[in-house]
Amino acid sequence: MIFEKFMEETSERTVRALIGMSKAQFAKLCPIFEEAHAELQQERVQQGEIKRVPKGGHVGYLDRIDKKLFFILHYLKTYCTFDVLGFHFGFSSGHAHRHVAQLLPVLRRSLAKLDLLPERELTTPGEMMKLIEKHGDIIIDGVECSCVRPQDDDQQKAHYSGKKNAIRLKP
Repeated sequence: MIFEKFMEETSERTVRALIGMSKAQFAKLCPIFEEAHAELQQERVQQGEIKRVPKGGHVGYLDRIDKKLFFILHYLKTYCTFDVLGFHFGFSSGHAHRHVAQLLPVLRRSLAKLDLLPERELTTPGEMMKLIEKHGDIIIDGVECSCVRPQDDDQQKAHYSGKKNAIRLKP
């Protein structure tokens, strides 16, 4: 299916469009992803979430670690719906959701081992200065935040930006 076509793909542009990295980077990430996957499975056994590490049984489409890594990277790069994701990989949308939920922590741990996770929360200005010294340049992603709309009509009119004008019909 889609993984086999990916493995045959020679265009770096297409590979980056599918998973957001080169095949060489993908190959380097695979063993670390496999190690993180095994660690998380062992932790699940120790916490009593599962009785033993799954072995044998029904072999699904994501039967190898490289397919699992491709699956989660493809999902994060394209953000398609679970219906579409399941269609591409040959299983139901429910299975697609379950695989995403299981593989995201594995990828997160893999990237943490490589020290490639972005900083999400800074609590002090000193932490910000350390990041600037470490990386040189930083990018701050500003996100639009919703505001509470006043309930009073006069206050609403005072804060009205004029952007949402009524549709005018041509005479």
